[in-house]
Amino acid sequence: MHAYIKDYLNSLDTDVEHAVRDLNLVTRLQALHLTNYSFSSVNALQDLPLSTEPEQLFKRLITDKQGGYCFEHNKIFYLALQALDFNVQIVIARVMLNGQLENPRSHRLTLLTLDGKQYLVDVGFGVSTPILPLAIDQSGIVAESMNKYRITRCGNIIMVHQQQPEEKYLYRVELAEFFESDCDIAHFYSHQHPSAAFVNNLVVSRIADGERFLIRNQSFFYWHQAKSLHTGQVIESSEHLYQLIREVFLLNVSLQSAQWLFTKIRSAS
Repeated sequence: MHAYIKDYLNSLDTDVEHAVRDLNLVTRLQALHLTNYSFSSVNALQDLPLSTEPEQLFKRLITDKQGGYCFEHNKIFYLALQALDFNVQIVIARVMLNGQLENPRSHRLTLLTLDGKQYLVDVGFGVSTPILPLAIDQSGIVAESMNKYRITRCGNIIMVHQQQPEEKYLYRVELAEFFESDCDIAHFYSHQHPSAAFVNNLVVSRIADGERFLIRNQSFFYWHQAKSLHTGQVIESSEHLYQLIREVFLLNVSLQSAQWLFTKIRSAS
């Protein structure tokens, strides 16, 4: 196992060396990743080169805690599961939040095959990331605490709807053979094309213990699922943005970067 993967697993503060390689372990690692490593478009918005070469990727997201999006987070989790001898494959989904069937494949996630069953595992869909592996062998409901997902399977096409905490069509997966080269193309578009969402919008999110936190441009949102609490506020200054990014989202962002980001999102609003 590569040292950077060992360091990542150690950072999750769970004993994987002696753990049974079962679904409970994957679920636990997924929740710990979502808690400790925030989704972020900060680097994409600043037009920074985002290599997905493993050593650079783990350094950027895990060691330096800069945050990232699906092609970064889900590659890290894929490589970690692979190093733990899980049977995993790459899949690239069509994001369906706007409901348009012709949306391109632009979301990386992981197909896990375990004990003869298939699951979708995701740690990189922002504030709407499913918090547990989703069983996809047949249509049905996957539920955990306050979270509920509806899986619709038609042959090799899987549609994933979130039903709770709110109804939304997350993505459509067409099971096929995908390679890292397929991810490279979609990743390049997603963080380099001038029309790409993450090149034009500040999106930072974190999910932890029934709480969800989200920055979307100049707005900060908070949800507490058990208390049915949802609040929102305007981010009024670069200092406020800096404080949120560092203290709520646990990211290493300089004050200078926060000032640049705040100017960028304020001018775009």
